[in-house]
Amino acid sequence: MVDTTPITGSLFKTLQSRYPNTVAAFSSMPQGETALNAVMELERKWIALNSGEEIPRPFIRASSGADLPPTAPANRFDVVIAGGGLGLVAGASLARRGLRVMVFDRDRVGAAHREWNISERELASLVDWGIFSREELASTIATRYKSGVISFDSTGTGMPSCPLITDGVLDVALDAQSVLDLARGRFLEAGGTILEYRSFVHLHTAESGPVASVFELDGPDGREYYRARLAVDTMGSVSPIAMGLNDGLPFDGVCPTAGTVMEGLDADRQTGDVLVSVAPMQGERQYIWEGFPGRGNETTVYLFYYDRTGKDESSKQSLLALFEDYFTLLPTYRTVQSGARHLKPVFGYIPARHGRTGRTAARGLICLGDSAAGQSPLTFCGFGSFVRHIGRVAALLSYALEHGLLEEQHLQLISPHQANLRVAWVFSRFMQPWPGGDPASVNRMMNIFTRTLTAIGPKTTVRFLQDRYSFTEYIRIMLTTAKYFPEVFALTMRVIGLKGIQQWAGDITAFGSNEAMRAAYKLIGKRNWRRMENMVSPHLALHLKALRTTWHATR
Repeated sequence: MVDTTPITGSLFKTLQSRYPNTVAAFSSMPQGETALNAVMELERKWIALNSGEEIPRPFIRASSGADLPPTAPANRFDVVIAGGGLGLVAGASLARRGLRVMVFDRDRVGAAHREWNISERELASLVDWGIFSREELASTIATRYKSGVISFDSTGTGMPSCPLITDGVLDVALDAQSVLDLARGRFLEAGGTILEYRSFVHLHTAESGPVASVFELDGPDGREYYRARLAVDTMGSVSPIAMGLNDGLPFDGVCPTAGTVMEGLDADRQTGDVLVSVAPMQGERQYIWEGFPGRGNETTVYLFYYDRTGKDESSKQSLLALFEDYFTLLPTYRTVQSGARHLKPVFGYIPARHGRTGRTAARGLICLGDSAAGQSPLTFCGFGSFVRHIGRVAALLSYALEHGLLEEQHLQLISPHQANLRVAWVFSRFMQPWPGGDPASVNRMMNIFTRTLTAIGPKTTVRFLQDRYSFTEYIRIMLTTAKYFPEVFALTMRVIGLKGIQQWAGDITAFGSNEAMRAAYKLIGKRNWRRMENMVSPHLALHLKALRTTWHATR
């Protein structure tokens, strides 16, 4: 049993009858009531946004820069970053390039709200781009585990379970707070400016003339105004800027997620659970577990499910209800030892796009991280995606600022969305129950898929799970799946429908076209490609640089 302390506080008493296990667990955590209030506030925002009841209108248009709100010289920057989580890492990378950068947040800048797992390969990109040293990053690693497991329950599937063992996938557990503390120090050393406890109000944008924006913030002493040549949005999945840019939700896939960092879970310290189900569909959801060893005896455990956004889905996506299921079902996932305790919650709405939908840039504005939803809609490894691309994104943004390439058509080239991720949404649709399926449908299909990846071999499997797979590997995965399950194409039509098939065909075509350009790049060679970049116009050079650096980030 998990130890609990006496339940006190009005919020705990209000919620105790509906969510008794959640209240008992949160009341035992340090600052548990504050954390539970944050869960409620995020849920409220999400349901309002997802249902269409609340669509932010963050932009105030000005005809030119001269019509923007006035700002003091000290309040003018090359780059202003909204959001002090991963935005701080982006800020450190940009500030080290000599840019004048400011990062603000409604809370403390550099406060961790999740734990992060990543692969050694992806982590090394932060060293390769000169953001941190290898020794600095080594101090932030909580632990490593030897192998990962992807396993789905076989109850009712009519087939044996086929666990998939992985190496090099999410096998490095980072102390997220240590990473952000490191980034904060690096950012300040590079001359960056940090503003805390400032809430975003509006973004004033110039529609003509030199590109410029002014952030209107609610600060400790009232309204404040800060001017930027480039605005960067890293405010997450409920960012008002990303919502306003897309007239609502900028993505159509989501994983509501709840969990805790805890001590006392009976788990193998040398193994991480990458994707694990332990039961058929429960209610209308197929629950998936993740569990990663952390520092000492700590384990970070997540419970989540795949879903789509939209009005019909909003009532189901309650974080409070998910937390209650998490605490109730935790013993069915792993044995909870006597004296176990929950140290802090981890939660969120992890977004992804199905195909290449939604805007991630506008004039003088780019979205990064969860607000851009650039990660895979299958693995939802947002941190890994951010780390994999942040060095190249910072380099390209610096080039764009130097050459005045700040219109939407320029900045959308820099957005870290990969061509191979355009097709991944079809995989994710098989991770959520579909009409006409039985309670074991998802687990049955996933056991077929793990059998496919086992047959294909570890090299392609790791590339697939790290979002680095090629067009040829993708086709091979599809054909091997059909070999073990010939009905897969008919089932795909049933699951995603005719409109989905048409979209999928377009995504496959785009992926193939990108792969053809990548093949041409390999023939031309990196040195000759870079010579081309130096010979053409800055706009075309930015396009060539964006292609080259994306291919190298996913090589």
